Amino acid sequence: MAGSPFDTRVAAIDEEVRALLSHGEPSLQPFYGMMLYHLGLDAERPRGGKRLRPLLCALTFEALGQEEARVLPAAAAIELLHNFTLIHDDIEDQDPRRHHRPTVWSVWGEAQAINAGDGMYALSRLAVQRLRERGFPAERILDLLALLDQTCVRVCEGQFLDISFETRTDVTAERYRAMASRKTGALFAAAAEGAAVLAADDAAVRGRLRAFGMEFGEAFQAHDDVMGIWGSADRTGKVEMNDLVKRKKTLPVVLAFERASPKVRAQLDELFGPPAPLPQANVDRIRAILDETGVRDGIERDIEAHRERALGLLHAAAGAREATDLLERLVRAATGAPAEASAAA
Repeated sequence: MAGSPFDTRVAAIDEEVRALLSHGEPSLQPFYGMMLYHLGLDAERPRGGKRLRPLLCALTFEALGQEEARVLPAAAAIELLHNFTLIHDDIEDQDPRRHHRPTVWSVWGEAQAINAGDGMYALSRLAVQRLRERGFPAERILDLLALLDQTCVRVCEGQFLDISFETRTDVTAERYRAMASRKTGALFAAAAEGAAVLAADDAAVRGRLRAFGMEFGEAFQAHDDVMGIWGSADRTGKVEMNDLVKRKKTLPVVLAFERASPKVRAQLDELFGPPAPLPQANVDRIRAILDETGVRDGIERDIEAHRERALGLLHAAAGAREATDLLERLVRAATGAPAEASAAA
């Protein structure tokens, strides 16, 4: 997703985030430094993370005919809310790496990482208050806060379900998708709907953009599940086949359990039996079974269906052509559309 149209917007979002994480007291600089490190905004390296959700908010606001600069505090709030969950998620999953370098907990310890995540959540709420300086009515700011609070609860519900699935082998595709719609889809939906809350009074537009964000989020999560098993470490920034190592019941695994013969299902049960991290031999055999069942092809078709529904909803709701085109490019790139299709879009 490199390219000046995204780069300039990401730079503006990052500056808004930095403004929230600046503190003059020397003794507190390490506290905010943990957050800057997690976000890839420290001085040691280029930015980490894709900034998908704040870009989604900013571009949707633009697509509704508004000036992007006005919505930057909301975009920053969404990025901070998302990343507070990631800091905690890394602790819960004991992930040692994110974006090609050590996670916050593995550098500063679990206690400080929990505190950094809590601080990032609080700052996400303060970010929303900065919308008052951009001239938004108090009612719209309150509506956005309510939306983000509801979304945060849904994300935490999704994380609860995701963790509970790790010790089970009876998770159905339906249950998994319900979890994913909370853990991932809800925040994508809130990013798009939040822009509509601030930009327009049309309930129909708000509903279409909420649905657009949800479809985008579900396509993104399914693609992420594919990459978590078949993606290279260079692309994901994580340990290769990390989802299998951690015994995570992502969509490919859930579908394999559903589609496999009783004999193969029993093999999968046995292979997932040991506690995480799974032995490499188990991981390799599970990956081979997933390849044999052909679940990846079906998931790729699902991703394409979600992607096309998302784009249909977007074009039905948005107006400004340049921002809408950029949103389409963002959706296609983030969900693994073939390079030719993304370039054409």
